[in-house]
This record gives sequence, C-alpha cells and structure tokens, in this order.
Amino acid sequence: MERLKPIEHKFKALFFKVFERALKRGAADFRPIDGARIQRVLFLRPEKIGDMVISLPVFDGLKKAYPHIKISVLGSPKNYALIKNDPRFESVFLYTKNIWRDLREFYKIKSRHFDCVVDMICDDSVTALFLSQFLAPRQPRIGVGKSKFREYYDFNYDPRLNNTGHIIENTMKLLEAFGIDASRVSPYSAPYFGNDSRQKAQKFFESLNNGHKEGLKIGLNLSAGSSTRTWALNNYNELAGRISRSFPNSQIIVFTIPSERERAVQLCHSVQSGLSIIPENLELADVCALVKNLDVLITPDTSLVHIARAFQVSVVGLYTRFMKNYLLWRPYGQETGSVISGHDNNIHDISVGQVFETLVKVTSLSQQVKS
Repeated sequence: MERLKPIEHKFKALFFKVFERALKRGAADFRPIDGARIQRVLFLRPEKIGDMVISLPVFDGLKKAYPHIKISVLGSPKNYALIKNDPRFESVFLYTKNIWRDLREFYKIKSRHFDCVVDMICDDSVTALFLSQFLAPRQPRIGVGKSKFREYYDFNYDPRLNNTGHIIENTMKLLEAFGIDASRVSPYSAPYFGNDSRQKAQKFFESLNNGHKEGLKIGLNLSAGSSTRTWALNNYNELAGRISRSFPNSQIIVFTIPSERERAVQLCHSVQSGLSIIPENLELADVCALVKNLDVLITPDTSLVHIARAFQVSVVGLYTRFMKNYLLWRPYGQETGSVISGHDNNIHDISVGQVFETLVKVTSLSQQVKS
C-alpha cells in the first residue's frame, strides 16, 4: 500500500489542477461564527485513531459553549471503533475510499444541510479541500494547518506561522472560528466507553489484585504498528523482570493487538510472575476502559499514548529522534516521560535502562526502588 502512495498523490494533484477553477475562495473578512445562530456542524477527520483522540477537546469545547449544536463527524474505518457509539455525535459518517459507497455517503451528508464544515486535517489535503466545498456548499469552511490551500478556507489557523507546540493545542485553535477562547477549554477529553466496557475493566483488575491492591498498575504495550517502532521482545522481557523485582507489589498488564498476541504470551512465560495479558476479543472501548485504570503506560509512539493522556494517565513513550513529529505528538502535559532514540527512523537503540529510569521518574517512586 505504501508503494501506491506516490501514485495516489500524483492523481490528487492532477485532480486539483483540473478542477481548481471550480473551487470557491474563502472570505477575506471572516468574522467568528455566532454559535447561537447555527444548529449543525460537520467535522472532517477521516484519519487514524490518534488523530481522532486529540480532536475530542474541540468537540467538547464547542458543545460546552453551545450545547444546542449537533455535531457530526466524517471518520474512517481506522477510527470508527473509537467514535461509533460516542454520544458526542449526532451522526458518524465514513470515508472508505470505495468510490461508490463514498459517493452515497457524501450525498447523504449533503442532504443534512450543515451550517458549517470543519476540516481538522492539520495539513494541505486535496480530499478534505474538495469535501469541505461539496458537503456544505456556501457555508463557512474552517481549517487548520493549511498553507497551499489557505485561500479556500474562510478561517485557517496555521501553527507554522504562530509557532504553537503540541498537535492538541494546534487543533483546539479551530474553536476560535466560533469565538471560543481555546485557552479556556480543557485539553483533556476522554474517549467514550459504556457501562459494559467499564464492568469488563473492573472485573479484569479485580482478578489481578492478588492481595496487592496498593501496587502500581503498569501497562506495557508491545504493538507499535510498524517495525521501526517495534521494541525487541528481549527488551520487554528484561524490563518486565526489572519492574517485577523493583516494584514487587506492581501488576504489569501487557497490551497487544490480536495478531501479535503470541509475543505477549512469550513474554509472560519468560518473566513468569507479575504479568497479565489483556483479555482477548476486546473492542477499542474496552481497551480505553483498561487504560483509564492504569497508573502508567509504557508504549511506543501509538494512539495509546493519546488515549492514556486523555485520561491523564502517565506515559513512558518511546520515540524516534525525528523532532518535528515528536514535538507535535509527544505525551501531552508531561515534562518527563519521553525516551528518544538516537536514530531518526527507529527506536531500536533505546535501552532497557533508559526506559526503566524514565518509569521511576514518571511515577515519582524512586525511593521505593530496591537496591
């Protein structure tokens, strides 16, 4: 699929060039939208899970300021599991890259007559540009991070010009299009999960107490989404053993996607005590409920970083040295907790000692570590 990306980009560039004259320019004298005068807002977020997680403060900020506004979102199959049952949204639509299904979905969206469309993709996107024009014609178009396509949006916040830091703060600047001071909105908005997920998490943790109710609950995520962000199993093995010896009352909960569950089984067999794997066949909402109950999560740079921080769970994150990506997507609101590789393209050189020392700092429990 990655090899097809250049072809896709060339096609989109050609599509833009052919239809550029049909695009409507944004207003030169944009004034903040009066939320009291609108009813429905459509957000475009057809990306990954982490992108949707960091967007939640925007939805909550808008709803808090204007409770009557009905929010809908255009998501993707990748983030649908996070939002499908979320009561924040009146409707959840999907962009699947299946042309016939998507066309039906787009006309369905258009028939809702949204008062405003918000493009949350923090970059120039041909797809989002045309969707913002087609799905809510003649209505205000709000964007963030647009450079080449800035002129087609009525409002755009460009973090490259304003030197704002974290991706959450950049995205929250969209609220200024509605006259909302983003600095007064909480940047922590938790993913939704229902009572069923809550009960599953409670039952799981009750089964792990083993008389150590006061011990740390430490999440250890093995799954990274790519080989460059995958930490070696022997590193996890050594780290888990060190945690078990140093924090004897702790419980280590191993997180993994189904296709990598065998790695988690191998890890638990190697360490032998103090480790438990999350149950099989969990929904993403169930995973969120588990993460909420942790004291700290150790993980490569994945969506679990943002899920944990949304619940204000401490994170020890493993990152490549690619600073632009790190500065945007680091664990939000933590001064410590990041372990950065000496390489731009992988985390393979990060040592067990680095991760363990960061864990001690993050949990502020260095005085309890055994010599």
